[in-house]
Amino acid sequence: MFEQESSAGALTENPLSEREMDVAQLLVTGASNVEIARELVISPHTVKVHLRNIYEKLEVNSRTEASMVLLKRGWLTVPGMPAVATEEKEAEIQPEPEPLSHGPGQMFAWQPAYLVGVVALFVLLLVLPTFTNRLQALPNLLSDRVVTAFGQPEVQELPRWESRTPLPKPRSRLALALSYNQMFAIGGETIQGQLLADVDAYDLDVNEWHAVSPLPIPLSNAAATTWKQRIYVAGGTTQAEGNTGNIQVSDKLWIYDPKSDSWTEGGSLPRPLAGAALVTAQDALYLLGGWDGKAMQDEMWRMSLQQDAQGVAGWELITHLDGARAFLGATVVNDLIYVVGGYDGKQELDTAQTYSLSTGEWSDLPPMSTPRGGLSVVYDGLAVLALGGGWTQAIDNHERYDPATGLWSNFPSPISGEWRHMGVVSENGRLHLLGGWSGSYLSTHLQYQSSFRTFLPLNKKQEPATTLP
Repeated sequence: MFEQESSAGALTENPLSEREMDVAQLLVTGASNVEIARELVISPHTVKVHLRNIYEKLEVNSRTEASMVLLKRGWLTVPGMPAVATEEKEAEIQPEPEPLSHGPGQMFAWQPAYLVGVVALFVLLLVLPTFTNRLQALPNLLSDRVVTAFGQPEVQELPRWESRTPLPKPRSRLALALSYNQMFAIGGETIQGQLLADVDAYDLDVNEWHAVSPLPIPLSNAAATTWKQRIYVAGGTTQAEGNTGNIQVSDKLWIYDPKSDSWTEGGSLPRPLAGAALVTAQDALYLLGGWDGKAMQDEMWRMSLQQDAQGVAGWELITHLDGARAFLGATVVNDLIYVVGGYDGKQELDTAQTYSLSTGEWSDLPPMSTPRGGLSVVYDGLAVLALGGGWTQAIDNHERYDPATGLWSNFPSPISGEWRHMGVVSENGRLHLLGGWSGSYLSTHLQYQSSFRTFLPLNKKQEPATTLP
């Protein structure tokens, strides 16, 4: 029905991807989301994600505006109908004006001031978009409140996936940690961008949530890990003092003791950081990457927790990542820290590396099939799993890296299009994925059976149980 023209006759280069143009071709016909999904054999939620990307790239707010821009710029045409005239085409058909007389030139008194005003306005128009983009970068990076909401996504029923008791309230950008057979959902951001100090515990034995002592301050975009059943929470964003409308990056390390249900301050980080990764290995904390309020970071810091018990803990810079990034994933497997994906301020990353704690050397792994930022990375005892993403492009799967074969493989996600900034923990061959953002703030709690453990009768040699992926 519609034909896509080359960009030669367009005023600007077409920013839409091939798949977005497929959606746009149906959009201008007045087709509904369901009709577009049926025609392209995708889910309605994925259509919503594509539409959101189309609106952002075209800088419009509605289907009608998007259709007008596409037709006016010549990126889509309707056979049998004259194309909407562009400014270039209108210029081509304008008649030549009558030649001016060759009299002496004369500048009126008002013309210099007018010329200066025109030049100033031209410079302002050039600088304003860049300045505006810089102002918008921080809330887009640290909050989902400015993202167009499309409502709750459709959760597909898939093998190995199971719905569990949802979070008490929807939240994205939360931290999640496991201690004493309980999951602790820590802070985050909820509807209208409200930052949370709430901490909710999920008892894996009874499958119920209950509230515990809240954070000392509201936090989102924080990182969390567990050491000797105590939970460490690093950095994040909190509300600026005296101005609840703004947020600032935190440099605090908080420690939660589930036995006493109490929080204590564990000192300061090397710098304020949000969207960093935090892992424990060899009785130490490792803090990777993050955003410090001004720029992405590429540092890996170490703090001995044995020294922490003696009250003389300090952070030391031990290495650098291969590039600055935030909202990356990290996990520990034996002697190796796996560092996967992330967002570098321009694009999501598909990279994966390992850092050896014994040698201090980096090794490159094969890249993931899909770039992922705002993902979670965990180890289930057999494989490293990269879960979520979709910050800048639609996704419909998660990925699994097998250290034995050195290969990535995909497995389907029950939520397609995007699913980022969720919390994930691994427990006895099961993954728990909570909350996050996917067209809206989610309270979703899904469990994935990542491996199966078969317990066999013990023989004389005391052979252990077998584990299957």
